[in-house]
Amino acid sequence: MTWTLSSMRAGRMFQGVHTTVTGDSHIQKGIVCQDSAGVYVTDSFAIAVAADGHGSAKHFRSDAGSRIAVKITVELLKNYMSRADFREQFRAHPEFILSQMEKQILMKWREAVEEYHLENPLTEEEEQKQAAAGGKLRTAVIYGSTVLAAVIADGFSFGLVLGDGGFVVLDAAGHIFIPVEDKNSHANYTSSLCNTDAIHFFEHWYTEEPVKALFVSTDGLFKSFASEEDFLKYHGLLSQMFGDKERMEKSLRRNFEKRTREGSGDDISIAFVYTEETCEEEYHEKRS
Repeated sequence: MTWTLSSMRAGRMFQGVHTTVTGDSHIQKGIVCQDSAGVYVTDSFAIAVAADGHGSAKHFRSDAGSRIAVKITVELLKNYMSRADFREQFRAHPEFILSQMEKQILMKWREAVEEYHLENPLTEEEEQKQAAAGGKLRTAVIYGSTVLAAVIADGFSFGLVLGDGGFVVLDAAGHIFIPVEDKNSHANYTSSLCNTDAIHFFEHWYTEEPVKALFVSTDGLFKSFASEEDFLKYHGLLSQMFGDKERMEKSLRRNFEKRTREGSGDDISIAFVYTEETCEEEYHEKRS
């Protein structure tokens, strides 16, 4: 099932928004927020990234792991997109380039957490956490996190997914849909940057068709809805506020705080990028 916007306005300026709220269960237990999100916007492209640090005991620095995931992914994608010949190369070899991006995200994240770990040795309390989790752990495990990224540009767009969460597309026709999702996550397991075979768990999507908006979010948002239909419908509602960024950011925070308090109890993050023509429109259900 998809949701369709009835009409669109012309215009092609990129915008980006990201919001993170600490889960109500985390607040109640005194646990730090383990989500991170970020955007990077230029005149010719925009990047959105969200990451969800794992909550189990052995991932006790996953808040740092998710922050690092967002930082290195934004930086890497920005460097790719800023190359003068990148559009031509991407259109010629999209699968190869996306696979290279995935490998580099994974490699750079692992290098970054190793560097962070050296600069910030475990405290006595963290040594105790490591012991309680079964003894010495691989560094990457301590920082375990998912990562979801989306890039919108003139002439093409793409997304990368590792782990549970949401990746949603609003296309030029106004259809709102999930093009790809993690196939390996289930129950209490999610694909992660810390997995030894993580490179095999990435999923990606790309298109040369015009795209109006791309959204990435952590699973705390999806879990706050009763169904995928409601989850997609919410993205349609968000798109109606694209014309008033300040109002939208305030509404997001209020809504997320309510959702985590009354729903999943988990941290919630979203990052999305869009073109300014996608606003103030009504949506309706479309069945294929």
